[in-house]
Amino acid sequence: MLKVIGLGVNAGDISLGALKAVKNSDFIILRTDKTRSAAVLKDEGIKYISLDFLYEKSRNFETLKKNVVKEVKEYLKKGEVCYLVDGAVSEDLCAAELIKSVKEVQIFEGSSKTGQAVAAFSLSGGGYTAVSAYDISKLSAFSFPLVVYDLDSAFLASEWKIKLSKIYGEEKEVGLYVDNRKVLMPVYELDHNEKLFNYSTVLIAFDCDFKEKERFSFEDLLEIVKVLRSENGCPWDKAQTMETIRKNLIEECYELVDAVNKDDDDKIIEETGDLLLQAAFYIQFEEERGIFDNTDVLSGICHKLVSRHTHIFGKDKATDPEAALEVWSKNKQAEKGMKTASEYVGDVPATLPAAMRASKTVKRGTESGLKFTKEEVKERVLALAEEVLSDKTKGGELLFDAITLVKLCGGDPEQDITDETELYIKRFLALEKKLEAEGKNIKTADEETVKKAYDEIKKS
Repeated sequence: MLKVIGLGVNAGDISLGALKAVKNSDFIILRTDKTRSAAVLKDEGIKYISLDFLYEKSRNFETLKKNVVKEVKEYLKKGEVCYLVDGAVSEDLCAAELIKSVKEVQIFEGSSKTGQAVAAFSLSGGGYTAVSAYDISKLSAFSFPLVVYDLDSAFLASEWKIKLSKIYGEEKEVGLYVDNRKVLMPVYELDHNEKLFNYSTVLIAFDCDFKEKERFSFEDLLEIVKVLRSENGCPWDKAQTMETIRKNLIEECYELVDAVNKDDDDKIIEETGDLLLQAAFYIQFEEERGIFDNTDVLSGICHKLVSRHTHIFGKDKATDPEAALEVWSKNKQAEKGMKTASEYVGDVPATLPAAMRASKTVKRGTESGLKFTKEEVKERVLALAEEVLSDKTKGGELLFDAITLVKLCGGDPEQDITDETELYIKRFLALEKKLEAEGKNIKTADEETVKKAYDEIKKS
């Protein structure tokens, strides 16, 4: 039997039931005896084993957790064990790892390291987030006020200083609760005094509004949009609907693509943000109607990524991009309940740009069994090029087959026509400058002169 006991923060915090359990155990093991709460064992004359030596033996905290579990399990083979931690059991990461790995466990909870700090800084009665200082690398975002326990070194404090500085700057005031006393300081001073850090030190990062923050999360964006559309929000934002901002969504997509094409990192950051704003609006619209919320949206895309990447998260195999796309396509059809090839081919959105829609439709048709060789399509293109001269209705068929040919040759019709259009514009600019240098005007020069100059530019 393993008994995991929280000693609390101060000497004498341990409950009578927990103390009785300690006295009746074969082995008493402390994660560390360098805390005030461990003094009760010395006062009661109880012999114990300290695991402080494992701190020096372990490369990092993950290794420490494994070593603690291994050490305690060795003693469990010999008899009943009490494993004691400072503070509360629920706050101790080593205890959590141990409890998961042992079948028969009894827990005696202790007073938390955060409790007194929360009360001292008047956070009681309100919501707050409590995390271990050692979990900093796992936190991509968190809410305020934030209570950080296990801040036992200036090194850890330095990491939290960097983290908090990025969120609300170096000047923002934070609090430390050390040895039953409060200390206030700006973020930039957080790691200056090593004497402030021990096993009971708690960091309080106070709440702040949007105007104080330096960096934000997606949750912040959603909250800002919610405020903008609230009763006292912005008249323009309150007036918007899914239909009115639809054009904005398309605009922002194109502007992001343009930024990518120009390899402009600053613009990519800006346009990605603008696109996320559109997503935030749609989430807010539907949340107001009670249809779905942010969690539904993120859950949907995460489930999709897992269920369609069965070559990563399942038993399918894919060793190259083409094979991976085949797996994705197969899973997509099964997921959407598409029983016929026609359903799959006809499922390409009609709102896509024409060349992109044609390209995707041809690709799906090929995947579904309608296959042509490059030579076959080339012959059709040449024949249609003749026919369209006398029958303009053949233009669509010609363009569709030309797109098919480009696709079969490994090209990207939408991107290729975009690139060619840009090239045409550049060549036209060069053409006009060339004619001006020769004292000619492009609008009045004869056609042969203009075409000859254009051919020369194309060859250069």
